[in-house]
Amino acid sequence: MPRAALIVPASAAATLAVVGAAEILLDAQFSAAPAAPAAALAAVAGGMLLAAWRPVAGAAVVGLAFPIAVLGGLHGPTGAAVLGFFAAPGWAGYRIVRARTSLLAPLAVQLLASLGTWVAGRASGSTVAGLGSQAWENLFFGLMAWGAWGVGRLARHLRDRAELLARLNTALDAEREAREHAAVAQERQRIARDMHDAVAHSISVMVLQIGAVRSTLPVGTAQAEMMTGIERLGRESVQELRGLVGLLREAAAREPAPPPSLARAEDLVAEVRAAGLPVELRVDGDLEGIPRAQDISAYRVLQEALTNVLRHAGPARTTVRVRRDPGSVALTVDNDAGTGTAGESPGGFGLIGMRERVAACSGTLAAGPRPGGYTVEAVFPLARVAP
Repeated sequence: MPRAALIVPASAAATLAVVGAAEILLDAQFSAAPAAPAAALAAVAGGMLLAAWRPVAGAAVVGLAFPIAVLGGLHGPTGAAVLGFFAAPGWAGYRIVRARTSLLAPLAVQLLASLGTWVAGRASGSTVAGLGSQAWENLFFGLMAWGAWGVGRLARHLRDRAELLARLNTALDAEREAREHAAVAQERQRIARDMHDAVAHSISVMVLQIGAVRSTLPVGTAQAEMMTGIERLGRESVQELRGLVGLLREAAAREPAPPPSLARAEDLVAEVRAAGLPVELRVDGDLEGIPRAQDISAYRVLQEALTNVLRHAGPARTTVRVRRDPGSVALTVDNDAGTGTAGESPGGFGLIGMRERVAACSGTLAAGPRPGGYTVEAVFPLARVAP
């Protein structure tokens, strides 16, 4: 389960428990007979906690707080229950993927609220004023439950849209890199053709002309020997040009470099180490199978962070830690103080780009100096919300 899927309802349950306890202690009616409000509070807090695993069932348990309070002798739901009627359907609307399934949460709250108002009406007697009050309460709690559900669905829509934009941005980056590789290959092919068609051909013609001139000179003369040397040098130049053309064509025909991936973190560290940075890589967990958007973004953040160390701190001892667990991928680049500071120079965009990449994946980035060095830490959530 994603960490946020547990933290949000658990925090809501704890907050409602504190609010409900304060309500029981401070309200004279509740403190005189605390059994009913305490039972309603237990339903609210327990339902919100259950919503971490079963949002619809949790909303139904929260909705039971109204009938429980009325059956216990109260005239209506407690304040904590009213807050729960808003929080539970809203969380279900956000948490559940399918809108039709999430509709059951506000429906359950509305039906249980209607049951509570009916029980309260039966206890107080059926009068015209009582029927009007029941109608208003049904409308009020229905609007609250369905309004909260709508807010939750809107929040989920915005989050899904942000994730889609992040995936599209990743796909565009990959396409741009492929186009750049194709453009480089095409340019190499053009240079190879130009060298073969123009330079090598011209030199070959010159060699033939020099050979023709040499054949008219007396054998053994200095002029003949000089022409022979020029002719030999021309032929060697043609061979070297043909070899260079072959290299260019081979380079153009090679497969493009593998796409950016944390699975290639060792290669990236090796490149930076070859550039003079003493860096150590520590990997905890399997880096294969990470979702493409998070995988590429994490690789780019690591690449930018190591580049910043080289640019601003010089050959400072650096440690890279990559940790993957079921819910997230975290990477830390920690370098000692060097000739400079591994942060962002005035007018630089490295940290800004890293923050944008992390934010596009709904992750977090912390970057700043520490005693004796500088630390960059990025966390990318992995698991999508389950239906």
